[in-house]
Amino acid sequence: MRRWMAAPLLFAVAVALLLSSDAPKALAQAKAAPPEEETFLTADGIQLHGLFHKSTKTPPTDPVVILLYPPGKDNNMLKGDWVGLANRLTEAGYNVFRFDWRGHGKSNDIKDTGKFWQNPFTGYWNKQFIKGANSKPIKDTFFYKDLTNPVAYAPVILTDLAAVRAHLDSKNDAGDVNTSSIYLIGSEAAATIGMAWLAIEWNRPAFNPTPNQLVFNPRYEFVPQQIRGDFDTGGADISGAVWLSPARPATVSPAVVKSFVSGILPNGLRMPLAPKIRDNNPMLFMFGAGDKNGAQQAAFFHNEVLVGKGDAKNGLRPLQEKYLFPVKNGGKLIGVELLGNDEQLGTEKTIMEFLTTIQQGRKQITRKQRGYNGTYFIKLDAFGIVPMNQ
Repeated sequence: MRRWMAAPLLFAVAVALLLSSDAPKALAQAKAAPPEEETFLTADGIQLHGLFHKSTKTPPTDPVVILLYPPGKDNNMLKGDWVGLANRLTEAGYNVFRFDWRGHGKSNDIKDTGKFWQNPFTGYWNKQFIKGANSKPIKDTFFYKDLTNPVAYAPVILTDLAAVRAHLDSKNDAGDVNTSSIYLIGSEAAATIGMAWLAIEWNRPAFNPTPNQLVFNPRYEFVPQQIRGDFDTGGADISGAVWLSPARPATVSPAVVKSFVSGILPNGLRMPLAPKIRDNNPMLFMFGAGDKNGAQQAAFFHNEVLVGKGDAKNGLRPLQEKYLFPVKNGGKLIGVELLGNDEQLGTEKTIMEFLTTIQQGRKQITRKQRGYNGTYFIKLDAFGIVPMNQ
């Protein structure tokens, strides 16, 4: 039996023990070194800022957790108790990486203006949705307030996640982390973004293809790119995900989100972009017990996107119901608000139990050289998520 198939049962046991435990209510503040500030470029030339929290155990072989806040006005990686969660994770043997999306926080500098405004993948959307695109001298900064339609532009930020993965793979190849096991923890709309990125990762080679493997291009430049023969995919490196108050923006249709994983059409046929997500990337959906919208959204992702109740006709087994997790004392708290009060809510403790259970089956997975010498674009239209006016 594959290791990942054991995760639902183990997690159910872990949660039961957690809820019945007489463990001390007060948790000691984690002792961790200050994070290291890092910068890296996206494929279209904007510089992103990130913070790397190094594991206090064995960083070169320890997995990495990526923290994702929802893009939006005044949002950045410093708001909310993400650092408290990061410290808990590093003390438990996880490297942690958090970053600001383009136009957020310190991620404002366009280092390659020619590539940003003119590339064939995001250039058109950058010019269409960012004010000042045709200004003289050429615009070399980008702030969230510059967006004319943030919701329509949102798919472009998947380019940022591709850059994060490429940056972490470069750290992997330098012996700093182990990207053979990556976890995602995100809040609200980051769940939709994360689902889309997972679909992309399952269509991307985990290792830089050789020129002989590439059909039309001499080097790997975008996802998906035609490759000869079978290849290991980046999606297999994603160990699992935790979504706090997961949300599907109203402007993103349920059909688009479901197309990533289940892809079940009205005629019963299935055309998913990444069907392996549901059984290979376990997901925990957490929401305040009094948050009705959060409960509905979590149910949408679990039951409809991941087909949590199973589908015998299509050979889909039921998923563990414990993956839908109402935070007992969470009330109507949303997203990152569920962090920072572990004594009353137990959010961080539940997250740690979930990750630990999965990692028990992945701890023998070793670091592998990825071989990428730069980031890559995402061909958004291939995944049905082209930016458009609403």
